Amino acid sequence: MKINMKSPCWLPFYSILVLAGLVVLATQLCPILRPPLETTLPVKDNTLKLGIGTWPGFCSAMVGKEKGFFEGINVEHKVLDGTPARHAAFQSGGIDIMISSLDVFVQEAASGIKGEIVLITDESSGGDGMVAKLDIKTAADLKGKKIAFARATPSHFLLYKVLQKNNLLPKDIIEVKVEDPTHAGQAFLGGSVDAAVTWEPLLTEVKEKGKGHILFTTRDYPGIVVDVLIASEKLIQNPDLLIHFIEGWLKSVDYIEQHPEESAQIIAKGLGIKNEDVQGMMMGLRFAGIKRNRDFFEGDTASETKIAAMLKDAGNFWVSQQIIESTPITDSLISPISINYFSQNRKGYYD
Repeated sequence: MKINMKSPCWLPFYSILVLAGLVVLATQLCPILRPPLETTLPVKDNTLKLGIGTWPGFCSAMVGKEKGFFEGINVEHKVLDGTPARHAAFQSGGIDIMISSLDVFVQEAASGIKGEIVLITDESSGGDGMVAKLDIKTAADLKGKKIAFARATPSHFLLYKVLQKNNLLPKDIIEVKVEDPTHAGQAFLGGSVDAAVTWEPLLTEVKEKGKGHILFTTRDYPGIVVDVLIASEKLIQNPDLLIHFIEGWLKSVDYIEQHPEESAQIIAKGLGIKNEDVQGMMMGLRFAGIKRNRDFFEGDTASETKIAAMLKDAGNFWVSQQIIESTPITDSLISPISINYFSQNRKGYYD
């Protein structure tokens, strides 16, 4: 039977064949028209290297990796407790994400380290604080007293915020600057200062030895010592991978809150320390899940976020202390990807 290709009933079919042929030809001859595979395929077989410190708040991904919350991502952890080593690894591309605190990242950005805040990991909640002699009853009593603290650290910033909230200025105290919070606590135990900003286990040690008392902790002053993840410029260029990682991290935090003992065991193994030490550290921190991250990232623009306000406050303080020359542009330090994820789209596992 002869088919009349000019018949109206065959025209649609004939048009489809022609169109299909043109598409195949264009695909073969003009590969530049194809969208990049990395933007069209799901996250798969990516490796992300995290530079962390020996602190459970940085280790949520260890739990998530164990429980399979990072499908398609091979999460690797490098314990880099030394700040110079962590900075070197981040700047050289040896790690894709580094840990910091909101206040300290202002200093790091001012020194030329490039990256963006993508996640709040945890907050100190009792793990940091001040020990003082028994006659110092309130923070207002610190005026004129000799206080030890680690300069240019979260301890320094915590002291500043406590003084500020009690109508005191840094010039109202006698500053004794040391290398780290442990040295500050030891100086207090040695009797050379009236008070010290330190951390656990020295807070408890001072109390148990009866050489003073705990004047306050970050449980009394929440939202000051806040830890964050900083993503490299390269990772920021892969938003699909970054969002997939963020969702895996948030799932991990959910699991930690529901299964703290099992999670402590996983983290202890990952850090190579005792389980009881991890459990003790976890008592002094608050893991940041979806709700807390929204508190910090929500805003139509970066400048409207809580993070921006804290960065600006810290930057102004570090300038006043001559630790940095000027405050970086805070908006550039916060990832638009995270702002969008937490405050606008709210898509994915949680919504």
